[in-house]
Amino acid sequence: MLGIIFSFQLLQAQSKIPSAYTKNIDWPLFMSRHDLIWEELPLQWNEGAFVGNGQIGMMIYVNKNDNNITFHIGRQDVTEHRKAPDKKSSIGVFGANGFTDFTRFDIGKMILKPTGNILSCSIRQSLWNAEIKAHFVTDAGSIDLLAYCPYTSNVNIVEVISTEKTNKSKSYEWLFQPGRAFPARMTTRGDSANYVRNPLPVFSEKKDGYQYCEQTLNAGGDYATVWKEQAGVKPNSSIFFMTIANEIPAVKQSAIKGKQYIDEVMNGGLEKAKVANHNWWHAFYQKSFLSIPDAKMESFYWIQLYKMATCSRPDVPAVDLFGPYFRTSTWPFHWWNLNIQLTYWPVYASNHLELGQNYINIVDDNFETLLKRHEEKTLGDFAWALHNYYWQFSYAGDWKSLKAKWLPKAEKIAEAYQSKLIRNAKGQLEIVPLGSPEYKGFEIFPNTNYNLALLRWLLNTIIIVNDKTKAGSKDIAIWKQTLANLIPYPVDANGLMIGSNQSVAMSHRHFSHLLALYPLFQLNPDNPADKDLVVKSVKHWHQIENGKALAGYSFTGASLLYTSLGMGNEALDIMQQFLGDSTRPSKILTNTFYVESKGRNPVIETPLSGAAGVIDFLLQSWGSKIRIFPALPETWKDASFDHLRAEGGFLVSAVRKQGKTQFVQVKSLAGEPCIVKINDWQDAYIDDNKIKVLKTSTPGEFVIHLEKGQEVLLLPSKSQLLLQLEPIKNNKAFFNAYGVKKGQQLSNNQFWID
Repeated sequence: MLGIIFSFQLLQAQSKIPSAYTKNIDWPLFMSRHDLIWEELPLQWNEGAFVGNGQIGMMIYVNKNDNNITFHIGRQDVTEHRKAPDKKSSIGVFGANGFTDFTRFDIGKMILKPTGNILSCSIRQSLWNAEIKAHFVTDAGSIDLLAYCPYTSNVNIVEVISTEKTNKSKSYEWLFQPGRAFPARMTTRGDSANYVRNPLPVFSEKKDGYQYCEQTLNAGGDYATVWKEQAGVKPNSSIFFMTIANEIPAVKQSAIKGKQYIDEVMNGGLEKAKVANHNWWHAFYQKSFLSIPDAKMESFYWIQLYKMATCSRPDVPAVDLFGPYFRTSTWPFHWWNLNIQLTYWPVYASNHLELGQNYINIVDDNFETLLKRHEEKTLGDFAWALHNYYWQFSYAGDWKSLKAKWLPKAEKIAEAYQSKLIRNAKGQLEIVPLGSPEYKGFEIFPNTNYNLALLRWLLNTIIIVNDKTKAGSKDIAIWKQTLANLIPYPVDANGLMIGSNQSVAMSHRHFSHLLALYPLFQLNPDNPADKDLVVKSVKHWHQIENGKALAGYSFTGASLLYTSLGMGNEALDIMQQFLGDSTRPSKILTNTFYVESKGRNPVIETPLSGAAGVIDFLLQSWGSKIRIFPALPETWKDASFDHLRAEGGFLVSAVRKQGKTQFVQVKSLAGEPCIVKINDWQDAYIDDNKIKVLKTSTPGEFVIHLEKGQEVLLLPSKSQLLLQLEPIKNNKAFFNAYGVKKGQQLSNNQFWID
């Protein structure tokens, strides 16, 4: 992390200084204030409650027209594979088209039909236990549900109790409505003339209580939905098990596997599955903690953390635009010009690197194909993709993997850029016309700031990793010369341009031209000239044409740009606009999902990037410094966090009360030195003579030398003896802000007609 020379003053350990702080967190109570609560019926996917285990999941809502409770189920790896008949997906085949060759498929909807007409409901989605409790009132009685998806079992489970009066043997029934193994893009665009359709799904007769729906694919193999209902202990109650199995490319194995999934849960016992699920989620949440004096934003953060864990796990495909919650959309696969990158932003500093492992896998497994697919006008997209790859190992302090895995890939992308460079009359290296997502669609421009920033980051980081790991890269001299000769960023009176011949002349949702600041930090926020340039650029970007083309990630992106500059007030204003804006065609929903195209196209990355924005108010670690409370708004006098992660492999905790930082703890997981920057401190006190802390000539900066596994507690004075880390005491009136409240139901149906 270090490459800066300082003058130092050694800080001596002091007696009677606390060596630890107390965590006063009632986790079940704290998490309960973030539960989503429905006071009105969720009448469509955009209003639904959701559970998942990283591979499978379900969105739960009510279909009033058909009078049913809908469980829209999904599994992440169910895709077309026409160009790769021996694999589950064609994503690794050059020339394969995501719209037809590795598109996601809609599995279908499990339907619960009551006897009476559904009138009202109360629903609570518990984050702490990752389960949904629902009470539905009908004109014949009521139905109570408990729905969950155990993390350790690929089975969706719904426990049902009914009080409905009926002359039938049972007051409710389950039905399955299969989706279509058909490209969603063609459903939305209607251009399916040349597509050879997959066969229709086939239902099997009930056997031993199991029912099956098998979907064969023309490319080979099949996937299957399997379900079974078991009588409950109480009268008119049952437990419903449903799963999706995908054994492609094998034939006639998915139904067998699905039955096995359910058998394992039933044979192991339902209570055991519940306890295991609760234990996993409880441990997951307690890996880190944050609390801020904005109850709604705090809830938003924790819901995103829950959402990401329901969408990602190490042993499944990387998260696309949906996770397990797929439905018909114009964009039914991974998107590499912003979406997949933003999706993973919250996993790093939140101390959940395990959720980023499948991102590493998709790049490792498909690197050559992805590079070839992007090596022309969209080369920048794949260079940006490698930045997330870098962050995964940088936040772990894992130089070994940076050398062995990241560096060879980075050099291949740098080599691809070499063919895109031309020397001008001044001897400068310019970049030939390339794309800058998504300005004027897919037009290309010379010297795009998007590609200039990415190339600078790529080469600078190659040099750093090579020097640190003594990799002996043969082209270091070339990379240094390229950096020395690379043309400056094109700017005009309004700040950073799209390219050297294109100003930001119209409203534009993407912040591709601003990547030089965030997330790449090739512009330095501590440099007044760079800061002024970015502020001017962000203001112009948001103000031109009254921001008519801005989307949700235009706001989360601007917030991150402002927090990077230390401008917490501006970042807070932008984030509150994002969380509160319901007037745009693209918007955040009451269940915190986000949709574009008038609600018809959900995309998961935008709210997840907002969670990263919340962290950046509290902790940043760019520029080889761990920055404590670097961008708190003036109104945030109190804030706390525990075991957030910083680049270099550090776990960091801190508390701020009444506008003053009370303490900071840093633990090293990799044995690297670090610089800690605490803006409101002049001195720091420690209790351990074995740890060397040096005060630099810059106020509030301290160099700390820690061995692997060591931690140090820093205090601003000797007098503090009682140190507590606890949730902020927010106004209870603003707890449980999400879920459909009275009068909040959407006024129109927001979905594509299948």
